Amino acid sequence: MASKENPVDSSAVSGCRAKLQESSLGEQIQKNTDSARKATSLKNTGRSKRFVESTTSLVGYSSSNTRRYLSMHDSTVFQEPQCLIRTNAEDKLEICDNVLAEISCIDKPCVIVAVAGPYKTGKSYLMNLLAGKRGFALGDTVQLMTKGIWVRCVAHPVQNDTVVILLDTEGLGDPEKEDSTHDHRIFTLATLLCSTLVYNMKGAFDQEAVNKLTFVSQMSQNIRFGERCDEKNTLLQCVLPGFVLALRDFSLKLIKDGRKVKPDEYLEEFLESKRGKGGNLNKQLDCIRDFFPQDKRKCFLFPVPGDGEILENLDSLEFQDLSQKFNDVVTMFVSYIYSQEPKQLQVSKSVNGSMFAQLTRQYVEDLAKSDVPDVDKAFLAVAKLENERVKKECLSMFQLRMDRILLPIPATILHAHYLKARRSALIYMGENAVEDVANVVEIYTEKELDLIWQKMQCKNNKEIEEHCSTELSSLKSLSGLKTGLQNQTYEVPRGYRKFRRDVDMIRQEYEQVLREYAQGEITMIWNDFENGLGMETIQILKNDPALSEEEKQREKKEALDKQQNELNAERQKRERDQKKQIKTMQLKVASLEKNQEERNRILDQINDLNEKKRIHWEEENQLLKNEVKHFAERIAELEKKEEERKANGFHASILDAIFNN
Repeated sequence: MASKENPVDSSAVSGCRAKLQESSLGEQIQKNTDSARKATSLKNTGRSKRFVESTTSLVGYSSSNTRRYLSMHDSTVFQEPQCLIRTNAEDKLEICDNVLAEISCIDKPCVIVAVAGPYKTGKSYLMNLLAGKRGFALGDTVQLMTKGIWVRCVAHPVQNDTVVILLDTEGLGDPEKEDSTHDHRIFTLATLLCSTLVYNMKGAFDQEAVNKLTFVSQMSQNIRFGERCDEKNTLLQCVLPGFVLALRDFSLKLIKDGRKVKPDEYLEEFLESKRGKGGNLNKQLDCIRDFFPQDKRKCFLFPVPGDGEILENLDSLEFQDLSQKFNDVVTMFVSYIYSQEPKQLQVSKSVNGSMFAQLTRQYVEDLAKSDVPDVDKAFLAVAKLENERVKKECLSMFQLRMDRILLPIPATILHAHYLKARRSALIYMGENAVEDVANVVEIYTEKELDLIWQKMQCKNNKEIEEHCSTELSSLKSLSGLKTGLQNQTYEVPRGYRKFRRDVDMIRQEYEQVLREYAQGEITMIWNDFENGLGMETIQILKNDPALSEEEKQREKKEALDKQQNELNAERQKRERDQKKQIKTMQLKVASLEKNQEERNRILDQINDLNEKKRIHWEEENQLLKNEVKHFAERIAELEKKEEERKANGFHASILDAIFNN
């Protein structure tokens, strides 16, 4: 049989070995990983790069979120091992909430390594090797040291922006345990949570060793996946971790039929030699073959690290004090574990701290109720929680990016910013959503993005109006016009023509100052200003002796028609915009009908927005109507006074003629 090569580059192993010899094991693993990082061939390089890019973007938008992300400087779970799972007074598994809460704040992909196996076989020592520092208690007496599941987190020494979660489990097979199912619950939970399962045992891999693997053979009955819970459920391959067999104090020579075999060949040939022979022994081996495919199996054979004195003081000795053969295997073991990818859900979504926490809660809840842990249900719960988090992050990214835009700006530029922010937010959503079947989560997110956009448009339109008013008020030409009106410099022959020229000059200057805006964005404020000159226009027109009565009437009619046309045009434009917005929102609501709660929430926002617009438009329309009405009444009043003045002048001229005669 062809041997299965270790995926870690030999130069990386050599680098690790050199560093191990220079210092203690803990120091070298934590301080010296650059050579391993360069030499190790990781399959997730592209994933890591995309994650770093998206995470960098996310950090920029995280200020508005209440969620606090964890660093190894402010968490006890990074500083020393913590109890994650314990047994309560009713002999049921329960979570240490404070520890799981810390882990849930890790917003990075997690490589999750669990060690399991018979008690008193040195599992905690392997965990200390991987942690690069001492911490997990070693059982160097007959008393069981580790109870429940303990956890420690470390920054991954090889993969950037990745965390290693180490799970040290209670030893299996302790005769003092009263509950025979307790070991099965611990083993099942550790298996479901980790991405790599290290099964640690002593001696050769023979029939006696296989008899201790009953936890593996019964695992299929303790896990439900794909609506099945049986020994032939090969679908479990999709969710079970990689399997690493660690044989401690191994003393046999690796020679078979006169040739030297490698550790992986030793494991594989034993599995194949018993295939199809029946019995409990083969049942357990069949389970290993069926549930852990060959590319997910690995074997390490650890020789005795030294003599009796070394074994008694193993925890306090430096790495170089141990046997060279033992050190060589340790180096390859650590390098292999650190070459593994983060734990994945079914859709190749890397598990982070919050997802790990949700999986833990779901599985422990099932076990506490004596139910078989349901992987499908757990994954759905994780997907729902993670998608809600991603959705909030996506909306936050978009909102904060839009809030950074200094308003007012032209609508075309604002729309370009909107498209860019929307595209970035949806890319983040697409890359981080979990099992978003038919893009349902993305569709809901798009609707909320569009609602934010609608509000942004309204805010920008209002600020454009205020900006136009401010710019108009500050024009020098307007100041000259006001001075002329106060000094009545236009109430002279041909004053009306000069007045119209000055108003046109103001308009030209106004449009030049606001040239970056579309005409429709600045017309409303100008129309309001020009309409406000109605009385002055009539007065100047009336008092201009250079114009005939026919010319004055024509000018009045043109002014009234222009004002009415502009009012109608503005009203029609607003009606079109309102219909368009309402239709757009109705389409969005229609697409959300399957989610009644979401639909009602968005409907409330639409109704609120429409009501505010209706009140605003009614007030403005009424104001314009009042101005036109007042303008017309004032014209009529002036015309009446003019007629009375003419009539009185005519009578006075007759009387003068009579009396003079």
